[in-house]
Amino acid sequence: MNHAIRGVLAALALALAVPAAAEPSLRQRDNVLGTSFELAMAGVPEADVDRALDAALAEIARLDGVLSVWRDDSELARYNAGSEPRSLSPELKAVLRACEHWREQTARAFSCRLGSVLARWRAAAGADAPPDRAELRKLARAIDRAAVDLDAERVVRPAGIAWEADALAKGWILDRALERVRRAAPAATGIRIDIGGDAVYWGEPARGTPWRVALADPQRPSDNGGAIATLELRSQAIAASGHGSRGIEIARKRYGHIVDPKEGWPLAYAPSAFVVAPDAATADALATALTVMPIRAGLDLVESLPDVEALIVTEAGTPFASSGWPALLGAGTRSDPSWPAGFAFAVDYEIPQQSAAGYRRPYLAIWIAAADGAPLRQLIVLGDSARWLRELPTWWRRYGRRDESAIHGIARETRRPGRYTVTWDGRDDHGRALAAGDYVLVVEAAREHGGHELLQVPFAVSAQPVEVERSGSSEVGRVHLSFGPQAR
Repeated sequence: MNHAIRGVLAALALALAVPAAAEPSLRQRDNVLGTSFELAMAGVPEADVDRALDAALAEIARLDGVLSVWRDDSELARYNAGSEPRSLSPELKAVLRACEHWREQTARAFSCRLGSVLARWRAAAGADAPPDRAELRKLARAIDRAAVDLDAERVVRPAGIAWEADALAKGWILDRALERVRRAAPAATGIRIDIGGDAVYWGEPARGTPWRVALADPQRPSDNGGAIATLELRSQAIAASGHGSRGIEIARKRYGHIVDPKEGWPLAYAPSAFVVAPDAATADALATALTVMPIRAGLDLVESLPDVEALIVTEAGTPFASSGWPALLGAGTRSDPSWPAGFAFAVDYEIPQQSAAGYRRPYLAIWIAAADGAPLRQLIVLGDSARWLRELPTWWRRYGRRDESAIHGIARETRRPGRYTVTWDGRDDHGRALAAGDYVLVVEAAREHGGHELLQVPFAVSAQPVEVERSGSSEVGRVHLSFGPQAR
């Protein structure tokens, strides 16, 4: 496997910063799986670090000989080249099973079946025209429909499928390398293994000190572009994937490296994704999947998985964080909402019943703004058509037109008339806690063949509870804001 083992971009490389007073022993190597390798260990003498390094590199080399599609002599390459059923090694079978598991978990947004599609794109690099789109779609859909049985003693490779496990294999190898290091140096109190920006962490670099990980800002991909966040991790793994500058140039047009498994075609506006998970294989697979899935669906999946958090950043820079992401932020950037313990914030809002003929459910947006109107946090958007969301002119001016690709990050289906509730955790769109002060709750609604209405509800965040109620006159019904210990 070389640097193309997966599209983890150099622009998204994860830089580790450890307190100088507790610097672990560090070993670095180049051209490991085609990229850089680092091993940092705490709590053991240098000889143990060297022994653990040898064990990790030997395990990585062994698994490279199983899983690489960039070596003609690997087990996977030989399996792809043949047509007869084969007995697969436990390692290869485990990785392909993991690929199929995440394919199902992500509604087929993640796939290791696309080797023949990706080969056509690689062959077209520098050519006068891209592959035929209709042919690629037909091939991708045939691959998607193919039945795969990995439980048989001798496994059949369906026609058209060429396995490429790069989007999961590096994380899986990281997990195995960590196991080998822990066996080689059982007295270690902290271990970090980083391969090309994806990394797994175990224990602590010093007693009571987490591993600190700076995430490069995908909007500023230069080496000194700055960090979008700094995380504090203990016995967790992290992976990143994104659109960035990597891809293939064909006829003076650049095509991204992130391919939609259902279409066989590169995504035009794929976001970047950072994922923290208990193991590197999970982080690796999800980081890839979240660049393909609709952002809202991807975040819903993350929320359903134990001990998994994610930050998704659209190509225009709009961030969407899972609910537990703020808890991972480093002490310098993490803060709690500036309201008393036990307080909560909730908004009950009403979509009124209309008697108009040809009634259409309204498009609606609710967000938190600063006192001067600057948008701070989207709470909910109902309606996923960019055409009709433009009929919410204030929301569109503040949010939608800045980043149309982010619409699906929060948009949900329109709702029937009735009463609903949204909550706010006191943070902005980046997951940063906001200070006490004056804010505005903004509710905007518009309906096809109907009217438009904008309702603004000023409120203060302080040590004092707040109960505010307003009512619209047409498209917005009663809005009840409650902030305090009794808020629902």
